[in-house]
Amino acid sequence: MHMQTEAAIVFDDPAESYGIFTAAAVQDPYPVYRRLRETEPVHWSERAQAWYFTRYEDVFALQTRGDLSVDRLETLYSYLPRANAERFSAIVEHYNRWLLYRDDVYHDRLKALFMKAMTPRAVDQLRPKIEARVDALLDSLGARGGFDAYLDFAARIPVQVMLDLLGLPQSDEAMVRHWSDRCSNFLFQPVNPDSEALAEEQRQILDAQQDYLMPIIAQRRQRPRADMISAMVQANVDGESLSDLEVLATCNMMLTAGGGTSRSAISMALWRLQQFPDQLAKLKADPSLINLAAEEFLRYEAPTQRGIRTARVAFEVGGHRIEQGQILHLMLGAANRDPSQFEAPDELHVARNPNRHVTLGHGVHYCLGASLARMELRIAVSKFLARFPDYRLVSDQVTFMNRTASRRLEALPIVVH
Repeated sequence: MHMQTEAAIVFDDPAESYGIFTAAAVQDPYPVYRRLRETEPVHWSERAQAWYFTRYEDVFALQTRGDLSVDRLETLYSYLPRANAERFSAIVEHYNRWLLYRDDVYHDRLKALFMKAMTPRAVDQLRPKIEARVDALLDSLGARGGFDAYLDFAARIPVQVMLDLLGLPQSDEAMVRHWSDRCSNFLFQPVNPDSEALAEEQRQILDAQQDYLMPIIAQRRQRPRADMISAMVQANVDGESLSDLEVLATCNMMLTAGGGTSRSAISMALWRLQQFPDQLAKLKADPSLINLAAEEFLRYEAPTQRGIRTARVAFEVGGHRIEQGQILHLMLGAANRDPSQFEAPDELHVARNPNRHVTLGHGVHYCLGASLARMELRIAVSKFLARFPDYRLVSDQVTFMNRTASRRLEALPIVVH
């Protein structure tokens, strides 16, 4: 699981921050990243009141620092309409229970409990289910002759897997996927958002989630099963266990953050392979390359384009003094295209090795769902190519969701034979 919230400020000046927050950057941010990295790799935006780091060396070092905070309370509060913030305060209280946005003692306790429930063995046991889900989905899509590889395939796999992991019925997939999409939309904040409408929608969705999940959590406390919710309610570290509200928030975190990385990575891989036909042919000829290829897909198009941190102490980076309390934007998408770290960084190479990308983080806030995301990506792409080796795009033009902190396609129509 790996998600960062969007910067609260809305930019309308293309010159500000080198055009990071423009429609052109939503569609293709890499020229902007390159310009920043080459001219001002440590950039202070007066308007955003934040630092932007685009060089690999800096981003990697900052990811591993222990004195940076991921607490997003101030950012989350800034998303609420000022005139009505108190009415929507429960939204912030809910997301404040996500361990992704905490780095205090609460984070350590919640992470320990979460990791007890999500061991590598538990994730590995999901492999047969993931393979079966992907096979069934491909079977149902194959007869169509064409479908949306994002909406009909990539976006469905992570939700189905999370439902299996949490022990929730597959019949609830559409409802849960809608909740996940809308929670992601709130957290990533589209450019020029309607804060009142977004907050009201979010309040209603979180209420609906609570009505749905709380009875299930209560049931698992009484009659545990072999699923993640049961593992969470039973987990205990030094006499501490998770409250019902903490379990609820962790379920939402898994469905929203966990699914977001995989759905973006799978669809981006299928899109980018069409732009590099030699690499597509190479992967089809040697499917054993899928592990290396998956890392390259994650490098080339990071689902989360930036990580946001707050300085807890003052320090220096590249001759620039970072003051305590200042916001830092670690531009993952830019670092992953840094030629000082990656040869021919703007080219996709499915056998690239080594490939120490920064997409899934490093240090204390390394992506908790990294092993699951990698497994889903490898299985989905390899099985897709085996089933539809001659797939092609309906159009060379694709549209991205209106966000700058994440990269996600609106759709990916394809034709299969």
